[in-house]
Amino acid sequence: MKEEQLKEGDWVKEKNGTQGMTVVAHVQDSRTKEPTGEVKCQYKNAVGETVESNFWEADLIKI
Repeated sequence: MKEEQLKEGDWVKEKNGTQGMTVVAHVQDSRTKEPTGEVKCQYKNAVGETVESNFWEADLIKI
């Protein structure tokens, strides 16, 4: 199992992006309960709605 680098509540962005997001959860495999390497992030879209999406942890950096 790979150690998680990001924690819930961390403020992050994609390495090549500008959109700030908050980590809300680590995605787990439904069968093994092991982390998949993805995190669920919450952010505001262009019209101001709160959205949650999954991102690969390796593609994100803390800001």
